[in-house]
Amino acid sequence: MTATASSTQRRSPRSAWVIVAKREILSQLQSKAFWVGTLSTIAIVVVAFFVSTLMGTGAGDPTRIAVTSEQGAAVVAQAQQDGRNVEAVRVDPASVEQTVRDGEADAALTFSETGGWTLAVMRLMDTPDLNEAVRTVQIESNAMAAGVDPSAMLANSTVSVVPLDGDESGAMAIFVATFAFSILFMLSAVSYGMQIAQSVVTEKESRIVEILAAAVPIRSLLVGKVVGNTLMALGQVLLFVCTALVALSFSEYRSMIALIAPVAGWFTLFFLVGFASLACLWAGAGAMATRVQDLNQTTTPLTMVVMLVYFGGIMAKGTLAEILSYVPIASTVMMPGRLLTGEAGWLEALLALAVSVGFMVVAIWFGVRIYRRGLLQTNAVMSFKDAFTRAS
Repeated sequence: MTATASSTQRRSPRSAWVIVAKREILSQLQSKAFWVGTLSTIAIVVVAFFVSTLMGTGAGDPTRIAVTSEQGAAVVAQAQQDGRNVEAVRVDPASVEQTVRDGEADAALTFSETGGWTLAVMRLMDTPDLNEAVRTVQIESNAMAAGVDPSAMLANSTVSVVPLDGDESGAMAIFVATFAFSILFMLSAVSYGMQIAQSVVTEKESRIVEILAAAVPIRSLLVGKVVGNTLMALGQVLLFVCTALVALSFSEYRSMIALIAPVAGWFTLFFLVGFASLACLWAGAGAMATRVQDLNQTTTPLTMVVMLVYFGGIMAKGTLAEILSYVPIASTVMMPGRLLTGEAGWLEALLALAVSVGFMVVAIWFGVRIYRRGLLQTNAVMSFKDAFTRAS
């Protein structure tokens, strides 16, 4: 009997953080404010895409496609049969790209035996959807040339979108995606971060933390709060991202899904690391306060960091954007934006992610020490000087 009780006591600290995390998650799921905020955000996303689709449908002018051959004209004709609002513009092969640059055509469709079909556009957001038309025409052409061999019939049946202007191509798509990433990070970091801080200071102000600290190791108490809120924040972000991608698939910009979806995956990874880096610091900021009213004082630095990341994700360009894409926290929104433009590849993303993971380890180490030092201090608000001195 004694051995069993002793074994239970040894195991309890390991599972204590799980109990705390479940409590944090359940308190969120049982909150009306959580569901109202989540469902209203999803509704806003869906309505935004629905309105943009209606506005796009109302455009009466057809998209002009510059072609240089009968085969290209056949693709445009097939697209018209598929219900696309397009028309063919015959041009000389030597001036096909210049036709698009001069505004005489909205896109240029060309074909080569080695490269297949290429669609040149000035802006990625203006890319007409010709994939199905190209596939239909090319399969028919391949079938006539090679009989019934399926592999030959499917050769060169996809279209590659090549923007002509490196600095301006896809500017609107890049802006919208980066803006969305910045908004998601800001809202999640501030709302869930403040919730962690409020939870800590409420328990501290009510003296419940003294009972909890006697029953549960302080480290387990902190880990449970951080893990629970991190999982909720990540789940909510994934829900919003999936909703946006599904809504995008029903809009005229569905061709952008292949470009945005992988970048959204990278954003999710960076978000997880970035939020985890801040979560312990939010808990530490809550432990520094003695009352809920003190949180404005202790959480201001973290709020400023999040706001700087938000504005940086929208406004930073060129060299500054490149530098910030490797800076922890800021890389959460900057690196996905650079991946979207093609300025960075997966190797650069992995390097930035590794730097963020290193920063996360340091931030957690630092936040744990502030939390442990300030949790049982109730006589006065801990100053930042004391927090840095005691945590080091």
